[in-house]
Amino acid sequence: MENKFIVVEGLDGSGKSTQIKMLAEALEKKGEKVYITAEPQYYETGAYIRRILSESLDKNMYLQAALFLADRLEHITHPELGIKKKLDDGYTVICDRYYYSSFAYQGTASDINWVMDINLNCPEILTPDLCIFLDVNPDTCKQRIDTSRDGAELYEKSTELMRKIRNNFIDVFNRLQEKENIKIIEANKSLEEIHRAVLEAVEEV
Repeated sequence: MENKFIVVEGLDGSGKSTQIKMLAEALEKKGEKVYITAEPQYYETGAYIRRILSESLDKNMYLQAALFLADRLEHITHPELGIKKKLDDGYTVICDRYYYSSFAYQGTASDINWVMDINLNCPEILTPDLCIFLDVNPDTCKQRIDTSRDGAELYEKSTELMRKIRNNFIDVFNRLQEKENIKIIEANKSLEEIHRAVLEAVEEV
């Protein structure tokens, strides 16, 4: 298997972290070198974004989208830990969130076309070999968040908002389906059933 750039998307509480871990372990058993990463990153811009999210700071959505793009560019181009460097070194990169999240989340209160434009038309942006979307009912996601965390972050405040975010994801995937490799996996199932579906999607690339 040639190393690939794989993105896993989903609402907060959709089980992304668990499925990413299971996927990485399965690929490593097959002899793949795997690098797991996530957005936002932990550099200066990413740390600021994480503070905005965790503290629910009232920041303009266009500003948020621009910050995410800046963080994404450093994530891609960092000379030691960047996605491009890891791909060049032969790693399969699995990324928890990517530009699809910017479209879906910042698109709730800004011009989603503009958010897509600044990302997709940026020369340094990498197109994933595969994007997997774990589609879980927003009500289920909200229930998981409320029972597992002390407090909700900026985009976890209500089921209504999470439903709007999911709708944005689906809209974006419909727009990009002719240009990008996107697999929507119905993830209201057991961990093993979801894992098998994820593996099937990955094996296709």
